[in-house]
Amino acid sequence: MYNKIYERKEFIIFQVKEGFIVYNTKKEFEGGHTHLKHFEAAKTAIDLVINKKIPKSTDGYYLASLIRLSDDDNYINKINNLIESREQKGKKDKYYNAGYKIAKRSG
Repeated sequence: MYNKIYERKEFIIFQVKEGFIVYNTKKEFEGGHTHLKHFEAAKTAIDLVINKKIPKSTDGYYLASLIRLSDDDNYINKINNLIESREQKGKKDKYYNAGYKIAKRSG
């Protein structure tokens, strides 16, 4: 299999060609692993899942990775709610200051 480079509780990190695989040994491999590019991101994901913390400023892929690693339904529901609320907000319109006028130079 792969070379295990880190282990904490039920989580294992393997190094692969394109980065790292984080695996929760309490789950089936198919639904309990995720691929991440950086070792620090993999370790942080483990810490977040163990401590049931939800990061404020991460992308949807990383949040989905946390869901795959966790076996706590309450934690998974909180992350899903965050993903849904972000999708509902959608892209914001560009800011337009209606009171701002470009002054033409008289010359």
